[in-house]
Amino acid sequence: GSDEIEVSGGGVLLVTRAMALEAGGREVRKLRLDAFFPRNLRDYEDFKRLVREHVEHLVSLRALDEGADLLLVDGSLYGRMIHVIRELEVEGREDFMLEYVETYSELLSSALENGAVLVGVSKDSRSTVLKEELLLSQLALLLSGCEPELKEKVMELWRLLRRRPSQALNGVRALVKEGLDPRVLEMFEEARSAVPDSKIIAAIGLGTGFTSPLVLTLERVSTGITDMLLRSRDEELEGELARAFDKAAGQPDFGTRVKSLLRALRGYPPVLTTYAVFAAGDDPVRVDIVARELTQPAGSSRFAIPIPRIVQAVLAHLALLYGGRRCYNALLLEVDKRVRTTLETLELYYKLAIREVGELILHSRGERRVFYP
Repeated sequence: GSDEIEVSGGGVLLVTRAMALEAGGREVRKLRLDAFFPRNLRDYEDFKRLVREHVEHLVSLRALDEGADLLLVDGSLYGRMIHVIRELEVEGREDFMLEYVETYSELLSSALENGAVLVGVSKDSRSTVLKEELLLSQLALLLSGCEPELKEKVMELWRLLRRRPSQALNGVRALVKEGLDPRVLEMFEEARSAVPDSKIIAAIGLGTGFTSPLVLTLERVSTGITDMLLRSRDEELEGELARAFDKAAGQPDFGTRVKSLLRALRGYPPVLTTYAVFAAGDDPVRVDIVARELTQPAGSSRFAIPIPRIVQAVLAHLALLYGGRRCYNALLLEVDKRVRTTLETLELYYKLAIREVGELILHSRGERRVFYP
C-alpha cells in the first residue's frame, strides 16, 4: 500500500509498503520513502501505482531468496509486462519505468531459475483477452472461404484495431460494401466493446470451474515501444527511447540501461491466463501463472492445449484460500490489511524523515489539522 504526507510548500512524502506473508505467519517486509514536489497529477498518480507494484516485486525477490516456491501477487502478471514505457513527469523519478522493468524482469527470471511459480490473482479484472481470442477464432472460420488477399487485408485491420479503432472499423465497412460477410464487422465491433471477460463469464453462469487457459506474450501487443521492440533494430529502439526519456538520456549510463531494458523486455516469459469460478454464482477471478514448464503453443491459437498440470495445482491451492465473493484470497487480503497505513504510522514516518534529513519538515495546513486537532 502507499500513503502520502503533504508538507508545506506543495511537497509530499510518499510512503510505500509491501509484505510477503507465508501461510504459517512468517513475514518479509519492504518500505520505500519518496519525497518530491508533484507537478503533473496524472503522472504522479501513475507513479504511485507503479511504485506500489515495484516494491511488491522487491519484497517478492527477498521471499524467493528465502526459499519461497509459490508466490502470490495481487494483480495481473501480464498487465505488469505491458505498461507503457515512457518518461514520467515526476521530479527526480522521470526514468522510473527503467528501474521498474529491470526489477520486474529480475523477479521473473529469478522465479524461473529457482523453479518457483509466480501467480497473479485479480478480482474485478477489466481484461478482454479471452473475448478477443474467441472472436479471432470465429473470425478465422468466417474468412476460411475468402481469397488470401482479402484475408490478409482483414487480418491487417484486426491488428490495427487496438491502436486505431476508427480507422480499422472504417476499413472493414468499406470491405463489407465490396461484398465481405457483414458478420466480420460484427466481430470487430464486439472486439471494441468495453464488456470484459469476467462479465461475459458471469453472465453465462456455467457454475464452478475455469476457462481454457491462454498463453500470453508480448508478440500480441501493439503499443508504442513494445510494438517497435518486435519490429525494429536496436539502433532505432535506442534512438526512440532517448527521445522518450528526454531528461534521462543525458545520464552517462543511459545507453547501458537502455540495452538492459531491451534485454529485459525480450526476455519476458509467456504468461498463462485463466479465469476461475470457485463457487457457483460468484465472480470470476483472473489467474496469471509464470512457471518453468510453460511454453508457447504451436500454431496461431493462444489456447494452451493440452492444459498444463501446473494450472490445476495452482487453482487447487487458490481454492483453499477462497472465502467467498468478499474474500477472493484470504492470504492476499490479510497482507493488504497488514500493510494498510494508519495516521499513527504516517506520523512515525514523518518524524523519521525529519530525523534523517536533520531539518524540520512542516505539514501542509490540512495535514496539521489531521495530526494536531
